[in-house]
Amino acid sequence: MSPSRRPPRELPRINNLPPLPAPFVGRDEEIADAHRLLMDHRAVLVHDPEGRPHGYGTSQLAFSYAHLFTQHYELMWVFDCAREPDPVRLAARVAEETERLRERFERDLGRPLDGPTAADWLYIFDNAADPDGLREHFPEGNARVLVTSRGTGAWQQDARLLVGPLPGADVVRLLMENMGLDNRQAARLADTFDGHPRQIVRAGEAVLSGKVTVEQVVTVTEIARMVPPPPARPEPSPSLPPPRRADVLDTGRTSLRSCLLRATVCENTGSYLRWMEALRSRPTATVLPKTASVGVELLSMAERVDLLLDTVFEQEDPGFVRALADTVSEAADAAGTGRQMASSVRRLAEELAGLWHGTPRTASVEPAETPSCFFFTSWHNREVDFDEALRFHNLLEKRVTAKLGGRVTKSGFFDKLMQHGATWEPKMIEAIRTTRLMVPLITEGYFQRDWCRREWAVMVRRMAKLNAAPGQEPIAIMPVFWIRPLSDWQMPADFAPYQYWVHSGGRPAYEGDVFDLVADDKERELNSYVSTLAQSMVAQAGTHLPHLDRELVKKLPLAFRDVAGP
Repeated sequence: MSPSRRPPRELPRINNLPPLPAPFVGRDEEIADAHRLLMDHRAVLVHDPEGRPHGYGTSQLAFSYAHLFTQHYELMWVFDCAREPDPVRLAARVAEETERLRERFERDLGRPLDGPTAADWLYIFDNAADPDGLREHFPEGNARVLVTSRGTGAWQQDARLLVGPLPGADVVRLLMENMGLDNRQAARLADTFDGHPRQIVRAGEAVLSGKVTVEQVVTVTEIARMVPPPPARPEPSPSLPPPRRADVLDTGRTSLRSCLLRATVCENTGSYLRWMEALRSRPTATVLPKTASVGVELLSMAERVDLLLDTVFEQEDPGFVRALADTVSEAADAAGTGRQMASSVRRLAEELAGLWHGTPRTASVEPAETPSCFFFTSWHNREVDFDEALRFHNLLEKRVTAKLGGRVTKSGFFDKLMQHGATWEPKMIEAIRTTRLMVPLITEGYFQRDWCRREWAVMVRRMAKLNAAPGQEPIAIMPVFWIRPLSDWQMPADFAPYQYWVHSGGRPAYEGDVFDLVADDKERELNSYVSTLAQSMVAQAGTHLPHLDRELVKKLPLAFRDVAGP
């Protein structure tokens, strides 16, 4: 990572970091460890102790790391995962935040966010319910990724950082240096809490403000520990309607919540309280949750917004949700900042308001598309071996079609018209985004040709959409060594995992050039090779491979960048 020319502690131009958590001390070693791990690993997990009911400051550590190591990064972006367990809703959250990053990038730099990410970019995926499930959302390229989560999943051990309770000495130091408590008071509070940073800071602030004494905090804490856990909430009857009045998809509420948390009104407790006062003045928003002002300091900003939205969606009419948008816009105008987020809140509020008395909406499900072909022969498209490549494709298509019977309407795709400098034809896009298998004819030049690199990138992305465990992805690429590269050839990193993905039923793999089998009319050897390949392909016919959206085909970063460049 190249050092930045910005002044120390000045954030990169493109960032959405929350303010530096303050006070936040006692984690110096962990923050340094996070930086060390990010130098060795592209993605690092920061997690809580196993089995603890409360977090121990993983988010604060991640944000503090970003604020302290600003010189190492030219872009920092936070994705709030909100401990969302549902993969579909999580994907929607990440997609929305990615779109905000894309808009900000294009607005500030005047160019599209395209191609691979750089090593001096930092992505923070905060509060992940399942850190393993996030990998499919990681950006292409070399950006550093910091994930915070309560659990570890199957994350690589040497790329994890445990954030446990603060040691007693650090607690005492935190309280004395930042809260103005004397040693006796600080030690008393340190003994009361189990090293939980947020509890300690909150208790210290209350003592410092003069609202309570140390002994009162200790007494109330001991009483609270005696209270039995609340009873389980009874399940609602299936015959009863949901408690909210609006027929709103969860993604709608989630999007509104995310925008509100990034709006000017939620910048800090003061801006939030001013927002609540503005809402009270609206005739359609007079019913506010009790915690809007009383006890608000005991809640996080996310908890305040969640309670507010609970009230919003219990109303009989959409006046309240429109009042949210009105007051957020007014606050942004008064502050002279945050107008873009206010516009997003306005758009979402109007969409939700339109559903208040409408027909309940369900998520749309597109009808299953019919693949345009079963396999796609990807080749360098050279005149010198066109006849041989076409003959090989035809032999393979004939064998596959015979084995599949009537399962497919069209067995293979082979581009006969593509010439140097031509653009992608719609039929090629349709074929590569829906085909079940790709058979690339590997030559040294294959990895330099943009068409081949795009086809490879599409198939890899389609495999990634299944979110399968490493090594458990469906086979989608079956390389044929058409003309093997010379001995001093550098193997691309993208190619290495797939070079042996042809199973020959226990027989030794063919080690020569398949081109020679065709050009020299070695019929017996050629037929044997084609038969083995076809059998391996047909064996994959029963496994599913997701299609890729049309508009994404030409937007994906090309493969083999380590040997071919951007």
